[in-house]
Amino acid sequence: MRHAFSVRRCAVLASLALAVLMGVTQSASAIVVLYLADFNAPTYSDAALNNPSPTTDTTTPGQDGWLNTSGGGTNNITVANSATNGFVTLVTSGQDVRHTFAAQTSGSVFFDLDMTVTAAQATGDYAFHFGDGSTTIFNARTYIKSSGAGFVMAEGTGAGTAVTYGSTVLSFGTTYHLLARYDIVAGTTNDTGALYINPTTVDGSGDTPYVNATLIGIDATTISSISLRQGTATSAANLTVDNFRAFIQPVPEPTSMALLGFAGVGFGSRLIRRKKAK
Repeated sequence: MRHAFSVRRCAVLASLALAVLMGVTQSASAIVVLYLADFNAPTYSDAALNNPSPTTDTTTPGQDGWLNTSGGGTNNITVANSATNGFVTLVTSGQDVRHTFAAQTSGSVFFDLDMTVTAAQATGDYAFHFGDGSTTIFNARTYIKSSGAGFVMAEGTGAGTAVTYGSTVLSFGTTYHLLARYDIVAGTTNDTGALYINPTTVDGSGDTPYVNATLIGIDATTISSISLRQGTATSAANLTVDNFRAFIQPVPEPTSMALLGFAGVGFGSRLIRRKKAK
């Protein structure tokens, strides 16, 4: 009976080790929200996200911690209708703003938002991007340009103009849920990403990308901010933005977790062999 009990106990230990392996791995791949702006009252009021004085100030926080990146004092990005469902409007030739969050150096980092584009131009320009918290290093630049009676979009992993736009023409005046993914890949000049339009899964894992990111510029070393940008008068789009969020899908570490699990199984096996030897 004592031998049977020991075998059962070892089996339980092995099962627990497997549970630890599965549980920790699943936890490691859980989505973590880094920042969310719904632009609603009472957090937001009908005013500029950041109205810097002097206009060159890029360090003093505005509403909910938003910072001026550039162009302060010109077409400041402003919250409207916050009493019911707040949103912000992006035009051309104006202020750009950013919001920082905990720095990420690995994994797949995402931003998503609800947007309604009312006008775009043939040249195209980017309206959203990730950054390292500074005013100059931008990644996952997300572009909008006109195409026929509507518009198309693109994503560039870094700085550059040779982006590849999606082929599906989207409609002006229609609200779309946009998901942008940026994958921090070990090595240099090899990060990846994608854009999704109205995805059915939170991270796009069950959806076909609208377009894959164009690999250009320098890879990100740190992702720690999201930005709203108003491009030039000859290239930028006009649109509204709501529910702007940043989140991360951390890279699981199956090797280290597997070692933990196998260690537990091995420990149980040694107990069984010791009991049999007695």
